Amino acid sequence: MTARSLNGGGPPWSVVVPTRRVSDRQHEMLKRLAEAFPQPTEIVVVADNVPARGESSPEGRVRCSEHRGTRGFGPTCNAGARAARGANLLFLNDDIRVGPGLLNALGEALGSHSIGAVGPDVWSLALGRSESGTRLFWHHGVLETRQDALSGEGAVEVPYLCGAVLAVRRIDFFAVGGFDERLAPYYWEDVDLSLRIQRSVGTTRVLSDVQVEHDHGATISTEPAHLRRRIYERNRLLVTWKTLSGSRWLAHLVWCPFRLLAATVRDPLTAVAWPLALARLRGRRGRAQS
Repeated sequence: MTARSLNGGGPPWSVVVPTRRVSDRQHEMLKRLAEAFPQPTEIVVVADNVPARGESSPEGRVRCSEHRGTRGFGPTCNAGARAARGANLLFLNDDIRVGPGLLNALGEALGSHSIGAVGPDVWSLALGRSESGTRLFWHHGVLETRQDALSGEGAVEVPYLCGAVLAVRRIDFFAVGGFDERLAPYYWEDVDLSLRIQRSVGTTRVLSDVQVEHDHGATISTEPAHLRRRIYERNRLLVTWKTLSGSRWLAHLVWCPFRLLAATVRDPLTAVAWPLALARLRGRRGRAQS
């Protein structure tokens, strides 16, 4: 069965671009995307609680809409996915620079049923190196992440994909519930989605021979540092709690008092993340529904 038939005659790809930028740069971005993704690719730009400055094309190939729900990366991407018509979804940050041939390579990888989601090798302009060699490990009872240079050739299996440019079949994205909106406004959404895809669909892989450039944190970096630290810690706890099983629970409970004490002494604002995470865990999870 082809990608087109899976989606009732829609385009094979929808590129979903969440954005919070309100400037003429949106016009430049749309022009750049239209050049990189020719027909019949659909481009859906979703403005996150800001006016949509771009103009939708008459044929419906490029659509600009405003998301006025919960602010953040996950809710905005979910809104874009609901509006999309493509069999495959590419979530693409507005600070990613792509070249031709990207969708062909990603689509070929998604043709394998063993692969649940895929991305290119992301080159960080700030770091001057690849950031796709992700690592995920347990440390003192909680999950830790690292983004190193990618090592290996071909379709390299990684524990999680960079959410700045992540491709997945639309049917699988909705089957796992999309991005967890409790993690809004940002951080850890890509880790959480990757883990759920691995459990239910297939592996997450990076294509070493396909590269894009990332002006990392162009939007998030404008937020106050203390706020970013608190959100990061809150979401790390949320994803940790969602992932814990078996003996991991014991290690987590043993280390909890020490971590909370250290956070209180070192950074009291970060310590607030614990009750915030607990409140979000008990809250209703926003889900992407087709």
